[in-house]
Amino acid sequence: QVFVCGDDVEAKQMVMNIVRALGLTPLDKGSLLAAQEIENYPLQLFPMWKFPIFLSLGLTAFFFFYCLALDVIYTYIYEKNNFSFFIAITIPNRVCPVMALILLALVYLPGIFAAIIQLYRGTKYRRFPDWLDKWMLCRKQLGLIALAFASLHAVFTLVTPMRAFVSWRTSKGIISQALNNKTEPLNNTNAWISDCYLALGILGFFLFVLLGITSLPSVSNNVNWREFRFVQVR
Repeated sequence: QVFVCGDDVEAKQMVMNIVRALGLTPLDKGSLLAAQEIENYPLQLFPMWKFPIFLSLGLTAFFFFYCLALDVIYTYIYEKNNFSFFIAITIPNRVCPVMALILLALVYLPGIFAAIIQLYRGTKYRRFPDWLDKWMLCRKQLGLIALAFASLHAVFTLVTPMRAFVSWRTSKGIISQALNNKTEPLNNTNAWISDCYLALGILGFFLFVLLGITSLPSVSNNVNWREFRFVQVR
């Protein structure tokens, strides 16, 4: 996008036509009063990402310390088990999916509020409240951060079988069966539930990635409204 401002309508339209001829997208920012704002854009550092990042960091810290107190501190005090190594993989792998779902919900929640406000007012031509307007403008950033948390969850899940704790727990179960001279039969119901859970997780992550890709400006500009709506509905 190329930001354009000016008090002369004809001159501004001429510049915008030149911008289009160069294959770029002009964006009319109004009168010359917006010139200082446009000139300060290169000095800004991710202006649309501040609220999503601070919100994500706050929620991440809350759920991290909650899981830390529940899985590490509580078990150490009352059960005398030292599970402090859960901080590296187990706790982040619990926090990431929760954060991905919460942030994904926050992407679509403002649209519901906007629809309710429009129905209450009986018109769609009035400006939304400032808090809702800012919330709707950062939905793309919230969605991309949610995709990052979902990707981290997928990576943490893939490395889980390589953990020493998992190997120890598996070997302990094998030794316990050998000492008791008893082999646990395969539970087909649990096997189906486990496989379906993993399959749905893979499918959900694939759709999440597809949604994130189509949200990128370079991709969304090349799809029509019907194609974009199809991906959003899925």
